[in-house]
Amino acid sequence: MNYIKSLFLSAMAEPQNPVSGGCPMGHGKEKKSQATSLKAIKGGCPVLDHKAGSNTRVRDEPPDKEDKPIHACMRPVEEKNQKEEGDEVPSEFIPASGRGNSNDGKKWLNPSPNQLYRALKRKNKPIEKDDSASVANVHTMVTEASWKQILEYEALHASKCPNPSLARFQGKDGIYSFKAKLVNFFGGPLPFDRHDWTVDRCGKEVRYIIDYYDWEDENGDTEYFIDARPAGLSGLLDRMNLSAKKWWKG
Repeated sequence: MNYIKSLFLSAMAEPQNPVSGGCPMGHGKEKKSQATSLKAIKGGCPVLDHKAGSNTRVRDEPPDKEDKPIHACMRPVEEKNQKEEGDEVPSEFIPASGRGNSNDGKKWLNPSPNQLYRALKRKNKPIEKDDSASVANVHTMVTEASWKQILEYEALHASKCPNPSLARFQGKDGIYSFKAKLVNFFGGPLPFDRHDWTVDRCGKEVRYIIDYYDWEDENGDTEYFIDARPAGLSGLLDRMNLSAKKWWKG
């Protein structure tokens, strides 16, 4: 099992745990109900949706369609009218190329706990009201970690575009990338979610594939890994370039 895990991790472009120490929700007995409630979210939060100890995902809904907009925060996130607890919109954001969900369209904002709670209720994937803050926190940390990985690649092109932005994104849960299938063929897990993000590199659109994985360690705790990488031949060259730079730096 450890050998398979090492192969899996070595195959990742830049695997990382969005929160130090494992799943931010915790999977101990005292937080089991909260961790379970996270399964309601698709296309945004790190949610385990397979049988424990299995590398085969158990689907309870059809895969996302290619043209399906992503998760709950696609609706405009209202930054004002914060009248009650849970209305606070996270301060973290991703710069948008004029089509974001902020009031001015220049930012991709994460939803507030109440916005996420209502959105999941509309989608018939309700969570407990008391869990909404924790779920929103996970959502924010995952999007931040995904963008951080993308910026590592974009830094290779900083001389031509110092300030890339996120143009749009899609949820492709269940539409597995070639790399994900290959990793699974050699004994690794399938990702529990996938996004495709389109980055605006100062007028040039660049597609990124993001696979979200989880892995149960020896103590039964769940670790999460994000594998974000640019697609296509030019993306492959960037991946080789970044790997070489990291190897050279040690």
